[in-house]
Amino acid sequence: MRPHALTTLRNALGNVDASTRKTARMPRGGFTPAVEDRDYLGWRDPSAPQRGYLFIEGEHGLRGVMLTTTRTRNSVRRAVMCEFCRIPRRFDQVVLFTAPTSPKHKDSSTFGTYLCIDLDCNARVNALRPMGPLDPPADVMVAAHRAQLLERVTSFVAEVLERAELPATRRAGSASL
Repeated sequence: MRPHALTTLRNALGNVDASTRKTARMPRGGFTPAVEDRDYLGWRDPSAPQRGYLFIEGEHGLRGVMLTTTRTRNSVRRAVMCEFCRIPRRFDQVVLFTAPTSPKHKDSSTFGTYLCIDLDCNARVNALRPMGPLDPPADVMVAAHRAQLLERVTSFVAEVLERAELPATRRAGSASL
């Protein structure tokens, strides 16, 4: 990804209203790995820890969604898998994130999935190394996982934004009848 100003990122949030966009905050201390080495941007809001943000760049330009965590209880003895990086993690390292699909939050519709609690699957995928002699070389393995990661993140963001646009489309269509 390319670096973007906070104002640009706020304007790219497609599933929240303008007043909520203004409250988005960047992470303290920047990103590790650097923004240029990421396939997507994802972070938790330092001023509102229950919130997170995901941004992708693609053929439709910069697009983003705001996420919120939910209170779920995972078994202490259970491993959980992040839907994006598909790496099994401890129960306290993966949480259910939901994205509002109505910009004005009037209908309380959400769409969610289990993700790494810090939204930093980029770092974990970039750190993958072969586990055995039959595994492909590290650079091939990382490239394949990065492509799959980007595909899953892009699909999730597109699904949230598509659901966020549906109610407005329905209202506009029914008003013209």
